[in-house]
Amino acid sequence: MRKRNERSEQTAKEYFLEQAAAYFDEMKIAAANAPHGKIFDHVEAFVLSQGREFLRQSMETTLQEQIDEFEKKKETTLCPKCHQKKRHGGYRPKDRISAAGKVTLERRYDECLPCHLPEHIADQHFGLESRYSRGLCRLAVFAAANESYRKGSEALEEFLGIKLSHNTVRELCQQEAPKIEKWYQTSSTVREDFKQTPGVVEVTTDGTIVNTTEGPREVKVGIISKRELGESALPEQWADRKLPSIGASIAFAAVEEKEQFQKRFHYWRRHLCLGSTGDISALGDGAVWIWSIILLVFGKVRGCLDIYHALEHLSNTGKVLYGEGTEKYEEWQEAAKKDLLEGGFELIEQRLSRLEKEKWEERQAESLRLLRGYLENNRERLKYRERLAEGRSIGSGQVEGACKNLIGKRLKQTWAEWQVENLNRMAIICAVRYGEQWKNYWKQTM
Repeated sequence: MRKRNERSEQTAKEYFLEQAAAYFDEMKIAAANAPHGKIFDHVEAFVLSQGREFLRQSMETTLQEQIDEFEKKKETTLCPKCHQKKRHGGYRPKDRISAAGKVTLERRYDECLPCHLPEHIADQHFGLESRYSRGLCRLAVFAAANESYRKGSEALEEFLGIKLSHNTVRELCQQEAPKIEKWYQTSSTVREDFKQTPGVVEVTTDGTIVNTTEGPREVKVGIISKRELGESALPEQWADRKLPSIGASIAFAAVEEKEQFQKRFHYWRRHLCLGSTGDISALGDGAVWIWSIILLVFGKVRGCLDIYHALEHLSNTGKVLYGEGTEKYEEWQEAAKKDLLEGGFELIEQRLSRLEKEKWEERQAESLRLLRGYLENNRERLKYRERLAEGRSIGSGQVEGACKNLIGKRLKQTWAEWQVENLNRMAIICAVRYGEQWKNYWKQTM
């Protein structure tokens, strides 16, 4: 930080140009002294180290000049309590950690002695109250949403040369999460982006178990998205067809009981202006709580049992009946899959009815009974041929991926036991990143 007398003799622009010239000359020297074959790498290393410092200095110099100009125009203010003029107490430095590094700024200090009210008049005007800048906060939260707080701290030092303890990174995440949630739930940008995206609405939800201080708890994940219809496909083409990418998605997650999580769905249905009827598809596994929420929130929309869960149940029964890897098992798997995709419950039921007439061991008969019950409970959600012909999705891979690769990966990777409140806050951050609203949030709140 330059002293006040130095600032009065040289403007910020003059100082900046002087530093820029010195920086350029040093970079040329670094290139000239680099060994053969490593010139590019040596210049790059110089830029990464000295370039950061040059940017930090330029930021510090510019802001300090702005503060000096501001304070010249603002005389020592009156105390809001006793209305007496505050005493000029000199100048004091303020350290603020930014994405460019630590910036130290000097501000005038005023004080009302009778009321003991100190004030730095520049702090509020320049947004200096917090120790950490919004830009640094964004990077810290982003880093910690991918890996542990400790790994996030290491990433900041590696990429930016900024040292923050993992506890500080944790605090920044926990402080930012409620702000993100409030913006996410009230922003007109989120709603309008979703409404203007073409495609039909898909709703899907699932859960994944995470360790907490209260024991293993389920993090429920919900996604409301839009996707344009794909090309019509035949049942035998289901695994090879390519669906259009998701156009827009709203994700949310929390450790909550079913009734509380249902309220989140209610909120988003209203906020996104989705009717209880209309072209809405719901996809999920066979969990009762999933389809209860779908029915109570969206009504009798077009439900689809995730094809991979359905095939998994077929496979498990085949293993019990014929033994895994046997020829008969392979025949069962192919024939049952074909029946399911082409005829839904009606066709697969005929096969089960024929099998139930044969003599089986008790565990085999029980497996057939459980499979029938599972498919019958979802009989209206097995219309795969119809959905394929319309170019619709028949799998809930989107929410499965969110559970495993985003929510689950971040919250389960270190085997840490989360406090539920802190877990829910990190889940908010992960959900906003997954829903592709991350950049909009920071653009509108920085």
